[in-house]
Amino acid sequence: MSGILATAASIGAVAAAPAQATVGTPVKDGTYGFTAKLDIGNGERSCSGTLVDHQWVITASSCFADNPNKDFKVAAGVPKLKTTATIGRTDLTGRSGQVSDVVELVPRADRDLVMARLAKPVPNVTPLALGYTAPSKGEALQVTGYGRTKDEWVPDRLHSAAFDVDSVNDTSIGITGKSPDGASICKGDTGGPAFRKNNGGFELVAVNSRSWQGGCLGSDETRRDAVSTRVDDINPWIQQVLARPQEQLTASADFNGDGKDDVVMLHNYGRSKDGRNEAGLWMLEGAENGFKAPRTMWETGSGSWNWNASKLVAGDFDGDGKADVAVLYDYGRKEDGKGKTTGLWVFSGTGDGFKAPRKVWDSGSDSWNWNASKLVAGDFNGDGKADVAVLYDYGRTDDGKRNKTGLWVFSGTGYGFGAPHKVWDSGSDSWNWNASTPVAGDFNGDGKTDIAVLYNYGQSGDGRSQSALWFAASGDGFKAPRKVWDSGSDSWNWNASKLVAGDFNGDGKTDVAVLYDYGRTDDGKRNKTGLWVFSGTGYGFGAPHKVWDSGSDSWNWSNSQLASGDFNGDGKADLAISYDYGLGTDGRRTTALWNFTSTGEQFAAPRKVWSNGV
Repeated sequence: MSGILATAASIGAVAAAPAQATVGTPVKDGTYGFTAKLDIGNGERSCSGTLVDHQWVITASSCFADNPNKDFKVAAGVPKLKTTATIGRTDLTGRSGQVSDVVELVPRADRDLVMARLAKPVPNVTPLALGYTAPSKGEALQVTGYGRTKDEWVPDRLHSAAFDVDSVNDTSIGITGKSPDGASICKGDTGGPAFRKNNGGFELVAVNSRSWQGGCLGSDETRRDAVSTRVDDINPWIQQVLARPQEQLTASADFNGDGKDDVVMLHNYGRSKDGRNEAGLWMLEGAENGFKAPRTMWETGSGSWNWNASKLVAGDFDGDGKADVAVLYDYGRKEDGKGKTTGLWVFSGTGDGFKAPRKVWDSGSDSWNWNASKLVAGDFNGDGKADVAVLYDYGRTDDGKRNKTGLWVFSGTGYGFGAPHKVWDSGSDSWNWNASTPVAGDFNGDGKTDIAVLYNYGQSGDGRSQSALWFAASGDGFKAPRKVWDSGSDSWNWNASKLVAGDFNGDGKTDVAVLYDYGRTDDGKRNKTGLWVFSGTGYGFGAPHKVWDSGSDSWNWSNSQLASGDFNGDGKADLAISYDYGLGTDGRRTTALWNFTSTGEQFAAPRKVWSNGV
């Protein structure tokens, strides 16, 4: 059973019959185990599909449509008809593989395609990789399916045949079975895969949609052309469906070297079926009017990466003109329990993506407390390579009278980082690490990155919240920090402040922006949030001025993560906010990216430029 797509040129203007199964050669046991057999409505309909993730099958949406001969549209959510998927069972009379219910459908609106989530993961079948390059005319593809053959109404074995691409359209391709086999796609194959060989493996190119069914049992048609739905051009959408991001860490820089800053998100995918921690690195490239669709740059694959043990910063650490990502990683306590082990990893930017992460430092026999580390990045020594600075918490002095804090720097060397060296500590003064939020930028315009810290002084006697902004200029090291602003007789709640740095007015000196939480409206129906800017003056900062507030709209400060960069390439830094909408009824977390474009002195109203909602 299958649906109708726009007719491909190779088929002509006459409407083709729904496609359904492959007239080809029975495959050997265990071959093409990623092909799924779909039973819809307890035998009412039969389709094929492809396992593309251990818990997701991709197939044709027309399989689930009310009238597949007229339309492929289907509602998202639980299938109307009970649907089971058999996967990894080449011979349907056998007991290999796994049978699972389909519990959710996520359709693609513009083509005959749907993602079907299984009730439980399939542990022992390797999913088919997704193709990223467009098919070309004359390209050879392999097609598999459980549908009708030339002499069987309901075959028990998976079949396979070779096809050639006849035409390539925006959302579909036309294919024809190769001679002398005279292969065709018949009833029961709808949704099955058309895939290519690549580097010794296979990758999915398209999904069976409809055909003339020439040579299929019960058909008098002689034409064997077929239409398949493309998947290569919608990989970002497929990745959004497949991904299990529970939360994300966000950073920004010019990762592709095009002069416009981009955003990366390290997503937490949670735990795999075998107990591994899974994570993925996504990139949204800055564009003149927003951001391009996200691309997955890296995933843990068969490895393990604990998102909860990661702290993220970005910078051009090797000085090649393309920004990289550094992650401070927590390995927990040493085996003897006497210290903690921490490592520093780098994803080196290649322009089009990132190399696999590599460890460039770990604390070794020394102890380094990841939980006592707050990271910023910048070119602190002005050598053209970004460095990583860590504000480090030493706790209280032995007499309990002072807080001890230090600043350490990992200097970028081109290929990695030098061993961390301390450039400042609070000495005989008291500095409370827990009351400090550091940001980095060239605040005085001398070409070297400095550090500013918003500091919490707690409550005044009359109940006001007291905060101050401190500034430490860099060079060969760091000058002692000096206070450049405090809230004075006004109230400023440090706990309601999220900081980011950027040259928002384009004057060559970095500024500090603060997303500020005003809590709930009096009627409790809306969240109130504002945006303030401390403009860099060269020697310090101007008094903060409000450049936006949420007004009659609701904006949840708690669900916002800030990043800054010149995303549109106009010479002024903008804000990007990753916004968490929480878990939906389908159990997936929805995240969106909002862009505040700087106009110089103010910011344009925020607009949503991307969402992983499907």
